Amino acid sequence: LQERPVLRCREIIPAKQEGPLTLNAEQTAAYDVLAGKLEVDRPGVALLHGVTGSGKTAVYLKLIARCLELEKGALLLVPEIALTPQLLSLLAAHFGREVAVLHSSLPPGERYDQWKRVRSGQAKVVVGTRSAVFAPCRNLGIIILDEEQEHSYKSENTPRYCAREVAIFRGNREKALVLLGSATPSVETMYRARTGCTPFAAWQAGSTAWPFPRSGWWT
Repeated sequence: LQERPVLRCREIIPAKQEGPLTLNAEQTAAYDVLAGKLEVDRPGVALLHGVTGSGKTAVYLKLIARCLELEKGALLLVPEIALTPQLLSLLAAHFGREVAVLHSSLPPGERYDQWKRVRSGQAKVVVGTRSAVFAPCRNLGIIILDEEQEHSYKSENTPRYCAREVAIFRGNREKALVLLGSATPSVETMYRARTGCTPFAAWQAGSTAWPFPRSGWWT
């Protein structure tokens, strides 16, 4: 007999896929710009602005796949726990057992075991709500905030923090791309983009791509 750890992680049922993931012309244009930033020393922050249903999630999946090819980790944040299961199934369909989930509704034991999978490098793709921004991902390559304008990214309990600002700080510190996705960006994000505070081009999925002026880091 020998002892071996048993993780308290529920099985993730992958979503059914009709075929390989393909991007249209606009999605490809956005992906090409963003994917190139995954290989630079300081990729900075980007805004992916597109109407609901324009295909931002497909771009997210392609970028995560590229991160895994580069042996980097990926973190995908969503504003509500209710959105986690559908994204989790979609990610599992593409990345299998490399996916972990972190949010406050998980039982403490399962949350700890998911944390251990991330910390050990068994899970390189993490999906979760605002607290997942602190996930111990190894060699982090990208942090994605879907619907970045949602107020639920701000914690009203102690310690108080804004997951978006933590993500930007962490991305700068760990040299990871921070991608803010939204159909209706927050006033702060749109202002920073239009005034040239983003260090590279941003793209509007579902419409004509347009570059913002290039400048330094967000402040």
